[in-house]
Amino acid sequence: MDMNEDFDPELKVWMLEHFGRMAPGAVWRPEGTGLRYRKSGDDVLTLDHRIDHPDSVHHHERIVRLMESVNLRVEDDEVMVTPAALSAEDAFRQEMQERQAVASSWTCECGIRLADMDLEDGTPTFMGEREILLDDGETSSIEDWAVVITCGECDGKEIPMNPDDYNLLAGDDLFMRYRNEFGYLSAMTRQQMFEMASGDELGVLVGSECPDTGEKVPPWMWGTYCSRDYDLDAIYKELISDPTEEE
Repeated sequence: MDMNEDFDPELKVWMLEHFGRMAPGAVWRPEGTGLRYRKSGDDVLTLDHRIDHPDSVHHHERIVRLMESVNLRVEDDEVMVTPAALSAEDAFRQEMQERQAVASSWTCECGIRLADMDLEDGTPTFMGEREILLDDGETSSIEDWAVVITCGECDGKEIPMNPDDYNLLAGDDLFMRYRNEFGYLSAMTRQQMFEMASGDELGVLVGSECPDTGEKVPPWMWGTYCSRDYDLDAIYKELISDPTEEE
């Protein structure tokens, strides 16, 4: 175990960005670690649960050191420890059950569960940029994003969700897409790309800006190959419209 590990600057930036995007009380389960954290303060993660396995302990110790390297803290005084699953299938099933149990408890101020709201209309929203101070004294600019849903019981009150939390509730199909003025661009799986390659349609590679409109794209969509689900009639009408008719 390297107690003096010198973490890569990009990893430190990622940690700061990830923590900054987490809403108060949001849950983080680093994949393959057997750990579950909760954002319990402006600079604090609390370890709520870990698997009873040496690898899980090692992962936690490394996350603690990474957090400390960017001036964040981890509390682990009251941790629920459960036996390691007997198989990968059991581990996945246990993890999903725990995550869903936590997610099902999230509610609006009015008491309506977020899981019962219209998640299909969740809108990735750019919240702004902020400067963060790195361990070496340099600064880096990061983007803050949320997925905004609305509560029908609160006169359309907007609820900005941490993107990871929205993904947990809505699933990958709704999370891995964004909407522009023409319709949706949805990230494709390898199987979908294979099927598209056998036909006449083409998708589009998405970066930090939408290839069709130039608007900002949420960072979880960067580097994806997307299919277009556009309202072609609306696009055609816009292309043939005569601007002088509005005068």
